[in-house]
Amino acid sequence: MQRALHLTVLCLLSTPRALAWLPPLAWASFIFYLSSGRLDGPDLGVFGGFLTNLAHPGAFGVFALLLVPLARRAAHPRGGKWTGLTPEGALWVFVGAVIYGFTDELHQATVAGRDASVFDLLADAVGAFFVVLVVRYLGRRDATEKGLRHRLLLGLLASVGAAAISTVYSEQVGEGPWPF
Repeated sequence: MQRALHLTVLCLLSTPRALAWLPPLAWASFIFYLSSGRLDGPDLGVFGGFLTNLAHPGAFGVFALLLVPLARRAAHPRGGKWTGLTPEGALWVFVGAVIYGFTDELHQATVAGRDASVFDLLADAVGAFFVVLVVRYLGRRDATEKGLRHRLLLGLLASVGAAAISTVYSEQVGEGPWPF
């Protein structure tokens, strides 16, 4: 598992910086497309709502991962090509993903049949946070397979929790709270 993540990020990091903007821009465009309500599937009720809410952390986790090559990095502690994402780089990736999540919610507020929700933004932030946590962990000298599994499981549980909160709120109250 750790090897697959290493290979994924090595592939991302080997992209020339001038082209490193393309993957996150393409993914952001895909998220925008999905937010426009163009992919309506069968109505699965509450379960479908939960799955839609669970997609938020995954989509914004991928977005955060695609932003990593653009962030400030330190040399790998063992001399490899892997990244030691600096605290400033980690913050930049997280904030960048959350800002895009915020703009995505603003966009959804303008789309018929969609609504903006602080809980959706929370789910976006959870996905971005745990990807940054994992990337920072893998850049550490003491990173282990067990530690990676622990962080991935924690991220999965937090994602399920954020999706559940958003789903329960929308089922019990209606549209999620939004200040605009």
